[in-house]
Amino acid sequence: MVEKRMSEKANKILYVVLSLLLAVIFWLYVDTANGNTMRRTFSNVPIDFIGAEDTLPSRGLMLSSGGDATLDLTLSGPRSIISNLRPGDIRAQVNLTGINAIGPYSLQWTLKTPDNVNNSDINVERSSKGTVSIQVTSLYSKDIPVSVSVTGNVQEPYVYMADRVVKEPASVTLSGMQDNVDPVASARVVVDITDATDTISQEYSYELLDADGNVLEVQQVRFSDQKITVTVPIYMVKTLDLKVDLKESPGSRLANVKWDLQPNTITVTGDPLSLETIDEIDLGEVDLSTLYSDDVRELDIKLPAGCENSSGYKTTLLSIKFHGLTTRSFSVTNIQSVGTSESQRFDPITTVKDVVLRGPAEDLEQVTEEDIRIVVDLREITNDGTIQPPATVLVDGYSEVGAVGTYTVTGKIISR
Repeated sequence: MVEKRMSEKANKILYVVLSLLLAVIFWLYVDTANGNTMRRTFSNVPIDFIGAEDTLPSRGLMLSSGGDATLDLTLSGPRSIISNLRPGDIRAQVNLTGINAIGPYSLQWTLKTPDNVNNSDINVERSSKGTVSIQVTSLYSKDIPVSVSVTGNVQEPYVYMADRVVKEPASVTLSGMQDNVDPVASARVVVDITDATDTISQEYSYELLDADGNVLEVQQVRFSDQKITVTVPIYMVKTLDLKVDLKESPGSRLANVKWDLQPNTITVTGDPLSLETIDEIDLGEVDLSTLYSDDVRELDIKLPAGCENSSGYKTTLLSIKFHGLTTRSFSVTNIQSVGTSESQRFDPITTVKDVVLRGPAEDLEQVTEEDIRIVVDLREITNDGTIQPPATVLVDGYSEVGAVGTYTVTGKIISR
């Protein structure tokens, strides 16, 4: 008996559910088949003016009044459509592309609905306006310069390069009614560089100023650019050592040289990414054997790429003094060549060469002409004919004695 009563109760519940489901299906069928409609009012429907932002300005015209107009609409249509419309789904459109002159206009509007709604399914039963009244006037344009105002301070060792600020564009075109545009004298971008450690480059909004520098709020004005790209260079300030490479050789040892650079440092400003890994500037090489005696020479200071000279020095003076050495002259006849091919020979035209040797006095006193050789390296020369290549002076048996100056030997290369 209990099982029978439970079965009857379940059947009743199933019957009720099926009845409700059939009722809903029947209602939806009737609603669709019989065209059951719904009426709904939308207030303050916005109006889009087609051509106001492009077509009219291209013709030197502008919409001066009526652009803020709205409509109150009563729409009807299938309940499934009207009930699902949100206030923002309904808009009106007015086409201005046919206007070519200033003046008042009264224009028809059209209804704009979402893409998934067919306009033919909706009826406009009532509207607050049959047409929209507007006024079109001449468009007045004016170019105003852009200035950059930098606030804040960077920390050492960085510096703000005020003379290298770049703004793009450098001016902005304002368009609108002359009474609204004329009071504007300039546009100002404010950039905060507080604690910046690298160049700042980004887009900024700007404010409009009158001739006295007061900030203006303008209405119904178009701008050629909404943002200004500003680049504010932030450089690193760094002191770099000046370095010179002194090439030593027999008779020109660093142990026998006192040298000095004045100045020996220079302060530069530049891109932090470049300067972070640089601690010195290499001034190049000076071959001590080319100096006959004490010398002072001016060396150019070549700055790292992208850097500026903050110290002002473009050159430095290198002072070189020799000590513990003496010089002695010899006439050398032992002239040799290396590097000729088996099918060539070198015939010296120069048979004797005066050379100057430098070294400790006790060594130079023992050197004789027989200890000195002049060697010509011909490995890079392949053509026959008269040549005058550089020559190397060698002193056999005396490692601290060497030639001073540069030498050449004239001779011929002859094919055998």
